[in-house]
Amino acid sequence: MNRIATLEAVETFLPDRSYTIEELAGPLGLKRAQVRVLQKVHGLHRVRQDPDGSLLDLVLPAARRVLHRVSDPTDIRYVVYVHSTQEVTPSHLDAATLIRDALGLQHAASFALTQQNCATAQAAIEVAGSLLEDEGDPYARVLIVTGDKAFTPGNRLLYSTGALMGEASAALLVAPFDAAGDRILSYATQTLGQYSGGVLLSTEESKRYGRDSARALAEVMQAAVEEAGLTWDDIDWVIPHNAPFSETAALLGIDPKRVYLEQLTEYSHCFASDVFLNHAELRASGQLQAGRHYVYVASGLGATYSSMVFQHQAPALSPVAVA
Repeated sequence: MNRIATLEAVETFLPDRSYTIEELAGPLGLKRAQVRVLQKVHGLHRVRQDPDGSLLDLVLPAARRVLHRVSDPTDIRYVVYVHSTQEVTPSHLDAATLIRDALGLQHAASFALTQQNCATAQAAIEVAGSLLEDEGDPYARVLIVTGDKAFTPGNRLLYSTGALMGEASAALLVAPFDAAGDRILSYATQTLGQYSGGVLLSTEESKRYGRDSARALAEVMQAAVEEAGLTWDDIDWVIPHNAPFSETAALLGIDPKRVYLEQLTEYSHCFASDVFLNHAELRASGQLQAGRHYVYVASGLGATYSSMVFQHQAPALSPVAVA
C-alpha cells in the first residue's frame, strides 16, 4: 500500500441547462440512426451544457465551495487545473493562473495538467501527493480544479468512442496522507501508445481500441486493488467515468451493480470531472461508508487508463450545501 494523499474535500458543479441528444443532433450533424446508437448502445440521453457561460463560470463554483471550508487559504500552496481539451483559453492567457487569481489565491503556485486527457485528474492527485510530501508541512494543501467547456462540435462529440461530452467541474482539496478524509491507498496506470492518434484513428484501429480499452481498464483496476493490499470482496463500489462498463466488469468478474453509473443517462461523459460527480452522488446518497474501500477508474483518449483505491473516512470538512 502506498501513502499517496488524502482527499479532504470533494465538491462538484453542473450547469443548470440540460439538453437531450435529439436537441443536439442537428448542430452536431448526427443522423437518426446515430442518435439511436448513442441512446440504445451507449446509454446516453441528456447532457448538461451552458453555451453562454465561460470557463470560469464552469470551474469556480465548486472551487469556491471548497474554499468556504478552509480556515486559512494560505495553506493552499498549489492550484492545479486539470483539463482534457488542450485549447481552453486564447494563447496569451494561462487558465491555471486565471483560476488561481479569481479565487484570491495569488500566493499559491499554479499550473495545469492535461497530457492524459480524461484520466489526468488521477495523475494530478498523485502529483499533489508528491508536492505535499516535499513540502513536509501538515497544514499544506493542494487545490485541484477540473472542468472543460464543450465549445466546438469536435470536442462535444466523439462518436467513434460513443462519447457525447457534457460540462461539469470538480474541486478537490488534497491533504497529506495522515489528514482526515478519503485516503488514497494506491494508483495504477498504463498507456497504450499505439492508440495515440485518438480521434484520428482509422475505423479498424478504433475497433481494436474499443476492445483493448476494456482489458486495459480491467488490468489497472486489478493492479490498484492488489497494490492496496485488498481483494474485490473489500470493495464496495467502483466509481468510473461515465461510459458503459459491462465488458470491463465481466473481465474482472465483478457484479455490474457495484459500478456506480446512475447518472450516465443524465450527464453523459464530462471530461475529467465525472468520476468526482459520481463520488459526490454516492456521498450525498449516504453510500460512502466510513472504513470501506472504493475504486476510481477513468480512461483518457490517446490512450491512458488509470485507477485508484481510496478508503472513505469521516471528512474533517463537511460538504457545503448547494443553493
